[in-house]
Amino acid sequence: MHRPMDFEAVAEAVNGTPYLSREHGKSLYEHIIAAGVRDILEVGTAHGVSAAYMAAAVQENGGKVTTVDTAKVVPDPSPESVIARAGLQDSVEIVRVEDSSYTWWLKEQVERASDQHGNCEPIYDFCYLDGAHNWTIDGLAAVLIEKLLRPDGWLLLDDFNWTYAAYGGQYGGPGQSPQDLRLSGAERATPHVSAVFEVIVKQNPDFTEFRVEDTNWAWAHKAPGQPRRYELELSKPMGALLLQALVTVRRRVQQRRNAP
Repeated sequence: MHRPMDFEAVAEAVNGTPYLSREHGKSLYEHIIAAGVRDILEVGTAHGVSAAYMAAAVQENGGKVTTVDTAKVVPDPSPESVIARAGLQDSVEIVRVEDSSYTWWLKEQVERASDQHGNCEPIYDFCYLDGAHNWTIDGLAAVLIEKLLRPDGWLLLDDFNWTYAAYGGQYGGPGQSPQDLRLSGAERATPHVSAVFEVIVKQNPDFTEFRVEDTNWAWAHKAPGQPRRYELELSKPMGALLLQALVTVRRRVQQRRNAP
């Protein structure tokens, strides 16, 4: 059994790489160690920062992170280079899908884990969904992820309050801007991840514990038969968190505008 890579070591290795903050990286790292997680699915790799934090923690249990993203765009720096810099290659499998979205890859995972009677054997202890932030894509992704998530596992959704309107259309390239998607005014203004959480995840009876952290992360615990609980966690005053969210959105927009 490996000792987990020290948090400070992985934080130093990924320092300066978008998009996950050090604070959220520590939350991921501590949750995975405390919960004894072995098998992790991440949907939305980007530069691989979150995968690095999770892989560092999961080493303690001899586990692995499978991280999935589109093959259409490879960010600079690449996730391979970020994870190699942290020395975590053996604990991360990077999957780049050629399909229209990662939901087709998830469909194939469900099929492989299912028997002829339609029973799906879950294969992951923890799933981190940080993908398209789009109702159509991530709504289906959440449904499929739940099938692959073991009882007592957690689903974490990022960018709870992200909207197309606030992002100014600077997202994901062709097929992802409000103009390309022909979104209505309501779809541009509504946080899609929040809608996925409220309408799909919270209404699934197998998820019974819910937590929104700093209005940015939404957690759901798959614990069938347990009393349903909901809580809001704030590490700072609400005004400070809203200001921080605005600064983050502006920074990400600028990063994408400056990207080659």
